[in-house]
Amino acid sequence: MTKKIIVLCGGFSDEKEISMKSSSAISAALLENNYKVELVNPSDFHSYSELLGYLKMKKPYIVFNGLHGAEGEDGRIQSLLSLESIPFTGTKHTGSAIAMNKYVSTLIAEALKIPCPRQVLLTNNKQLSEQEIEYLQLPFIVKPNSNGSSVGVSIISKPEQVEKAVLEAYKHDDMVLCQEFIPGREITVSIFGDKTLPIVEIVPKEGFYDFNNKYTKGNTEYICPADFSQQDAELVKKYAKTIFSACSCSVYGRVDFRYNGKDFYFLEINTLPGMTELSLTPMSAKAVGISFNELIKEIINLSLQD
Repeated sequence: MTKKIIVLCGGFSDEKEISMKSSSAISAALLENNYKVELVNPSDFHSYSELLGYLKMKKPYIVFNGLHGAEGEDGRIQSLLSLESIPFTGTKHTGSAIAMNKYVSTLIAEALKIPCPRQVLLTNNKQLSEQEIEYLQLPFIVKPNSNGSSVGVSIISKPEQVEKAVLEAYKHDDMVLCQEFIPGREITVSIFGDKTLPIVEIVPKEGFYDFNNKYTKGNTEYICPADFSQQDAELVKKYAKTIFSACSCSVYGRVDFRYNGKDFYFLEINTLPGMTELSLTPMSAKAVGISFNELIKEIINLSLQD
């Protein structure tokens, strides 16, 4: 009998539109892998209790989590599915919660001696003090502590830009992370099972890798595999595997870094990386001969073993 998979899509986060694109691509791959597929959007239900009741009634072989951002990626939906013994793809609830909290994951990276930018965490609608601005040094980054797809992110080059940028970040989260800007190259390392995939370098044609440059075709150049010496490539891949494991992440994900020509600086972990035509994990997998269909199928196999 053909196995049925439910793909969670959309949801409530700032990234719901990207989730719909990822879920559409995931569904197409599942159909080509001869699964029965049903797309389910949590926002179509009155409560999580109703959603869980529906999933239990459907008894899927597995739930493929195609959500992105808060509520889909921060451990909440993972906890609920685990409590009901409903199998699902990707990192479990503990790792999801840790990875979604950029400040916490950075503290873990620092404890592991992985270089990280200087940072200040703001809460309770507080603004940066003059001393904190001096500590961070211009330019620096202001972003929501628990969000993705570069939503609400600003680069600060002048002190008068700070207040507006912090207020914008607070619209997306009740904690705001301000980090030293690391000049140089932006890269990402995808984790797939116990392997690291080829490094992708991200080169926006203008500005930085914001929401528009991420999801507008032609705005950003991607180099895969990125041009690094074998020694440097091995080092950043080691960093990626170390922090991914230390944060209780598993199955698949992406770890982002900045490289200033001397050191690799850890930025964040993505436990549910995008699965669109412009997404980096499928690009990295393709570079070693893993097709999108094979990637999706193996994510299911790895998740069931985890």
